[in-house]
Amino acid sequence: MITYFDFINSLPLVIVASVSLLIMISEIIFPKRDKSEPITFFLCIAAVIASIVFSFFDINKNMILYNNFLRFNTLTSVLNIALLLGIFITVISSRNYLQQEGIHVSEYYLLLMFSLLGMMLMINANDLLILFIGLEMMSVCFYVLAGFIRKRLDSNESAIKYFLLGAFLTGFLLLGIAFIFGYTGSTNYVEISKAAPAKEPFYMVGIALIFIAFIFKTGSFPLQMWIPDVYQGAPTIVTGMMSSVGKTAAFGALIGFFSIFDVRSIPLIVAIVALLTMLYGNVVALVQTNIKRLLAYSSIAHAGYIMIGFIIINLYSTHAIVFYLISYILMQLGAFVAVGIVENRISDVNSRNDLESYKGLGKTNPLAASLLSIFLFSLAGIPPFAGFWGKYYIFLSAIQNNYVWVAIVGILLSLVGVYYYIKVILYMWFYEPVIVTEEKVSSEFSFTAAFISTAGLFAFGIYPELILRYIRAIA
Repeated sequence: MITYFDFINSLPLVIVASVSLLIMISEIIFPKRDKSEPITFFLCIAAVIASIVFSFFDINKNMILYNNFLRFNTLTSVLNIALLLGIFITVISSRNYLQQEGIHVSEYYLLLMFSLLGMMLMINANDLLILFIGLEMMSVCFYVLAGFIRKRLDSNESAIKYFLLGAFLTGFLLLGIAFIFGYTGSTNYVEISKAAPAKEPFYMVGIALIFIAFIFKTGSFPLQMWIPDVYQGAPTIVTGMMSSVGKTAAFGALIGFFSIFDVRSIPLIVAIVALLTMLYGNVVALVQTNIKRLLAYSSIAHAGYIMIGFIIINLYSTHAIVFYLISYILMQLGAFVAVGIVENRISDVNSRNDLESYKGLGKTNPLAASLLSIFLFSLAGIPPFAGFWGKYYIFLSAIQNNYVWVAIVGILLSLVGVYYYIKVILYMWFYEPVIVTEEKVSSEFSFTAAFISTAGLFAFGIYPELILRYIRAIA
């Protein structure tokens, strides 16, 4: 039975769920979109800020609520704060972008909030069914958001590709759950861990199928083929959110999956997946001429870096993964916010994301060029930004787990990645402009979101203890 105690100890989740429903009701009260959109915008900001505040109060909790379906502890609270921060930046930056694209409707914010609810359910899941419900809630919202610019063919193509492949891989997840339930008689994490069936073939098949589904959701090799086309066609801010916040939710759920199910028998498989993901993402990114596709392949490479932490899950590797995910949200989402700002100044929809359009950006829009340069430097792992410490802790965790060769290969491949980041920076600062730019819509909200991301990268890069003090509390 669900009690008042459950609600009072899960306020961030309750707030997000309540506001999501409230936005739906507001559509009835304010049927005219131009009136409901500003209300929805500020309501989302207020809800996310309140959820972040209450999440900080939940950091020291360690309890299982809602009839053993949801768990709340330091790990889930820190990851929820990261998700909420990512959505906060997304909501702020979306205001100008939606006006720029002519799609400023409140349904957009509704989908963002429901996707956030799904991601939080994934993080807090203590049952495979809740994991599935959260994953599907997030995915369905992503399918719609990817095709939100309905007048553009590439946006529609992005949505249908994501939907078809996502629906197919959902079958793997459900089949894996069925295998585990068939052997253990339960979908609850605690009950499954008590059964201790780690060496049973039937059980391991279920684990493998669920892991395959996570490989797809995290964009890891060999199920990364959907990422470039989907990220290129989706609205730019949506792409940034999916590639950072969505990926963080998938990896966060994977931490719980590996830890609770005690997946220790496949470290070599995970290492190979990580290396191939880094290799594919970095090498293919070298030849890209479109900024969104370049960042898409970059996100594949970063999925490989994060996957290194899953080779052997222990306390230190968990801390490394969480720090990387937080810094990744700031730099990846910030990069796409900056790309959205640049798009606002280029009228030609077909060529505005070509790298050629970024030539001379430092002269035509030095502030946007500076912000994008900071995000690219952080993605490359160059100090003093948080991206440097993220890679440092990830590679150090591999070394401490006696996978030195993985760390060496990862470092070498990250050096390859520096080339295509620096190439964009050179285009912006050392070439003459090739197109005339003119701001179509005011970008104050987008710049605010970019400044928040930049401040976080500087703060966590110069003094990582700001966030490590909370991450180290994860036990």
